[in-house]
Order: sequence, then C-alpha cells, then structure tokens
Amino acid sequence: MIKELNGDFLQWLRGFYYVAKTGSVRRAAEIMHRNPSTISYQLRSLEEELGTALFDRNKKNLQITPDGDTILEWAISTFETLQNLISSVGNQGGVLQGSVRMAATLPVATVAVSPISRFVRENPKVELYLERHLSGEVRKAVESSAVDFGLLPIISGGGEDELEIIAKSRPLLVLNRDNPWGVPPIPTAQDLSGLPYVAFSSREGRDDLGEYVVSSGMEDFIQKNAVIRVNNYHLMMRFVWQKLGVAIMDEMCFYGTYFGANWQNLQSIPLDHILPNQLYGLMTRRHKYITPQARALMDVLRLHFLSFSPDGAGNLWDSARQNVSADGEIQNGDAGLGRKKPGGKRPCGRQSTRKEEKEN
Repeated sequence: MIKELNGDFLQWLRGFYYVAKTGSVRRAAEIMHRNPSTISYQLRSLEEELGTALFDRNKKNLQITPDGDTILEWAISTFETLQNLISSVGNQGGVLQGSVRMAATLPVATVAVSPISRFVRENPKVELYLERHLSGEVRKAVESSAVDFGLLPIISGGGEDELEIIAKSRPLLVLNRDNPWGVPPIPTAQDLSGLPYVAFSSREGRDDLGEYVVSSGMEDFIQKNAVIRVNNYHLMMRFVWQKLGVAIMDEMCFYGTYFGANWQNLQSIPLDHILPNQLYGLMTRRHKYITPQARALMDVLRLHFLSFSPDGAGNLWDSARQNVSADGEIQNGDAGLGRKKPGGKRPCGRQSTRKEEKEN
C-alpha cells in the first residue's frame, strides 16, 4: 500500500532543494517566485514530516546536515523520475518531444555545433538548452541534475557520475610563424622550458588544459616563464599572434578559437611525444533516467565524435577541422569536417599526408 502524504509534500521538497543548492532561503525564494517566509515554512513542514533537522541553523550560514544530504539525493531522484514520467508519456508515437538540457565547455561545444543543429532541425518538437560552462561547472550541473548530460574534457574520474570517453585530442604548442625563439619541429621538454608563455589561468581553479598540464609536471616552468595569464583561449591566441609568447592547448581548444578569426600566421606543433592526449567525454548522473530525447541527442554526438577517424576517437584536428569561408560562415558536410580552406594554408603546422597530396 502507498502511504498517504501531505498534498504539499512535493512543494516542500522543491523548496528544500533550492535552499540546499543556493545555501540561502532568500535566493531560493527568488528562484521560486515565493516569499522567503513561504520557503521557511516549507522547510519547517518538511523537517516535521520527516522528523529530522535538514539544516544546522546555529551557524552564520545554513549548513546542510548529513540527513539533509541524504534527502537532497532523494529529492533530485524524485524530481527526475517525475520529469521522466511526463517525458515518456509525451514521446509516445515515436516523435521526440519535450526538453533537453546539456552543458558543455566552449571548445567541445563549438565542434558539436554541426550535429546539434542537425538534431534540432530533425526534431522540431524538442526544446534544446545548451549551457556553456567551465569544466568544473559542467560537473556540478550534472551532479545536481540541472542538466541531462555534460560534454567536457576528462581530467579525472567521474566520482558518482558516469563518464564515457568519445574523443581525444593532441596537445599543441601554438606560436607565431615569424617568432624569434627557433623552436625545432620536434621540441623536447628542455626546448619548451626556455620559452615565454601565454598561460591559462582561472580564479575558479585550474580548468581543462590547466589541470592536464599540471599532471604532466610542466606547470612549474610554464607558470615561471608566463608573461601573461588569461582565462580565455581566444585571448591567448591573440597574445600569441602579437608574439608575446607561445601557448599550449589541445586541438579541441585550438579549433574552438578558429571560428571568426584568421590564424594563418600561427602554427601549431604536436606535443603528444611529451604530453598525454586530452580526453573528452559525455557525463551523466549515475542512475539517472535518460529521457528518449536526451538519449537520441547523446547518440548523435557520440557518432559525430567517434566517426572522426578509422580508429575511433582519434586525431581531432586531422578529422574535425571545419572549413571557414571568407565571411566567417562555417561550411559543414555530413561528417562535419576535415577539409582545408581552398587556396589557404593549413592552420595546424603539420605535413600533408600522401592521401591529401593526391587529392589536392
């Protein structure tokens, strides 16, 4: 038999969720368009119903209790289940509809524009919300179930979340072709240690390549030799263009800066003989029910990234470069990508393959 609950129980649970995520009754009230007194009443009612304290109110800020953490997990799962129930009924008949929320870092989101656009055109009844975040924020959005899934660089394990690797991208040394440093075609770590760097830095902590450079043991001399530190890859490229220094980023980040800019005077040298490849993947909350429309979009993205090369998630830049016309418009094919601009130079400083020479 199903136990009878107070009819307002779900509203109490919803109020608790927003207080737990924001740490403030006032901010939760703003999000829910309620008075703070209403939210406080919901919290007290939920605590009385459950017979336990969900927050420690003796401290300056609301501090969630261990029981509160447990209830928060159940609250997220409960609202996911209700949303999925509505979505499953709404998708009967084979027509995808409802909403999909995804979060992604900017570089990988840029590469995913083509398959996402195709998915939206083919499924006009699906409302898609794409949020751009730093990788740490993508993880938080997935963990809190604010989004259906995330698309991001993989620095470490997913913890309580599910991670699926779908692409890898080589590390690159990016520099102006007309540079004064005489970098050899295959630089050693010793060669890199004496260069001036336009370094990635973020007040929110290391992100994307920043963490991955740290794990390689190269951070010391990069930060020591940094002439400027910025938290945006496009800005890094601008300073490299000015010959202020060199930069290290992976191919996905390099590509993410390419749209709308002319980097023909820049060259990139692969560093996968020194640094590990950067992995990218799909992240979902563990045990989360994935709606049919979210699952369909994930399938499209998975196929898009895994089809870049014969060996699966292979060299991104060789297979994923989009052709940009003079007016800045991306020219996409079905696979997306991998043609050089007619009459132009390859932005990545590599030798053409025999197959390319034959085709050209």
